[in-house]
Amino acid sequence: MRSSTLFGIYAAVLVGFLGGLAGLTLYSLEKSRWWDARISLAQESYGLHLRLEADLYRLFKQHGDALLIGDRDDGISEAELQAKIDTTLDSIRTTIAREILMVGDEEIEELELLDEIEDDIESVNAAIANLSANGSRIETFVRIERLAALLDGDIDDELDQKIQAALDEEAEEVDEVLSEASAFRKWNERLVYLIVLAAIGVLLVALVSFNRQIRKPLTRLADGIGHLRGADYSKPVSLGGSQEFRELGTVLNSMAEGLAAREASRAEQKRQLEDTVAARTFELQQLIDKLETGEENRKRLMADISHELRTPLAIILGEADVTLRTSETLSEDASDSLARIRDSAKHTNQIVDDMLTVARFEAGQLRLDRKETDLRKILRDAVAMFPDPVQVETPESKVVASVDEVRLRQSVLALLQNARRYGGPTIGAMLEEGLASCKITIEDDGPGLSAAEKSQAFDRFFRGSNASGQGIEGSGLGLPVVKSIVEAHGGTVDLQDRQEGGLMITITLPKSPRMKVVQTDVLRETG
Repeated sequence: MRSSTLFGIYAAVLVGFLGGLAGLTLYSLEKSRWWDARISLAQESYGLHLRLEADLYRLFKQHGDALLIGDRDDGISEAELQAKIDTTLDSIRTTIAREILMVGDEEIEELELLDEIEDDIESVNAAIANLSANGSRIETFVRIERLAALLDGDIDDELDQKIQAALDEEAEEVDEVLSEASAFRKWNERLVYLIVLAAIGVLLVALVSFNRQIRKPLTRLADGIGHLRGADYSKPVSLGGSQEFRELGTVLNSMAEGLAAREASRAEQKRQLEDTVAARTFELQQLIDKLETGEENRKRLMADISHELRTPLAIILGEADVTLRTSETLSEDASDSLARIRDSAKHTNQIVDDMLTVARFEAGQLRLDRKETDLRKILRDAVAMFPDPVQVETPESKVVASVDEVRLRQSVLALLQNARRYGGPTIGAMLEEGLASCKITIEDDGPGLSAAEKSQAFDRFFRGSNASGQGIEGSGLGLPVVKSIVEAHGGTVDLQDRQEGGLMITITLPKSPRMKVVQTDVLRETG
């Protein structure tokens, strides 16, 4: 059974109990009002009969006094009492009629008894009237004797008994009503207790049903969801309880089966993916190893070629110089050819030196002869060796750092030559000292470089558009050589645009060495 149907039945039963209890309460209230009204009518009738009895005795006393001592007020008092008696009789008759309406025909006997009392009253009144209307003079004791006989016979024996019977009947009716009310209240109390006990029983059954149909399935549902959350699909979910929970358990089991199948498929896909990634990683590692090996071979080959080219270039340069100095018989054409050979050898030798410097740095074999040196001297020497005028700014005090003086001066000269070739006519050099580093800045007022050209400026053989498009000489190794030397010192090289236009190249060097000393150079220079 569905829990909604079951608890609907429980709710209907409880509502029925509550409705019954409410109806019983209303019925009890109405019955109490009915009893109160009946008791009130009985008590009212009892009081009216007492009043009737008292008024009759007063009336008969007035008649007796009138017979014995004469009628002093011409019967007015008797008439008033008779009127009260008539009113009382009407009130009693009205009360009895109301009782008949409440309880039925069983009160008709009271009405008949009242008629008899009324008839007796009329007969007594008639007898007293006949006694008073007799015209012959009767002796006083005779009147008293007749009056006594009338009172003892008609009034004491008949009328008084009937009035007393009516009073006893009203008193008995009051007791009967009180007894019935007490019995009904007891019955009503037992019925209320029974309804309450039945409601408590239904409530207990509803609680037990709630525990079995709702609470326990909810607990099992929470446990089952916990297993599903933990990816445990091996244990089926058995909720029990009402039909809704059993259907929900079926849905959860179906979902768990689907998730288990999907998890197995995902695990298989993951395993296959891991195998594929491992295979691709192995292939990629092999390619990286090959590339690294090729790069190392390339660097070593470049270093070896640069090293091997220095000897023949030195010989060519030396032979050309010797021939030009010692031979006075050479023709002008021959002298020009030898001069061109010497200049070309110098240029080629410079390119080879630059290539060798870069190759050694990339191989981690660039050896530096570090010494505590005043950087102002290096900057001034480089400017002195530079053919064009340079605006120099240096601190007044020494700026000392551990550097290779020759290599650093080579870097500054390369930057000055780069500014002369690709920059404007105005060149400036500035030295700044910080707490842990020093900066050497070379700036010009030329066209500068674009963002794309700045990102490629330190690549070997790269030349900017303002150089390649205007036929300016250069090998494209100046900045790479500077970068290699500066980074070998543990510093950096930065390119920035000047606010006034042009390019600003800044070398930042630590005051003390940051890098380990490079191992013994395996590429030895010759010549």
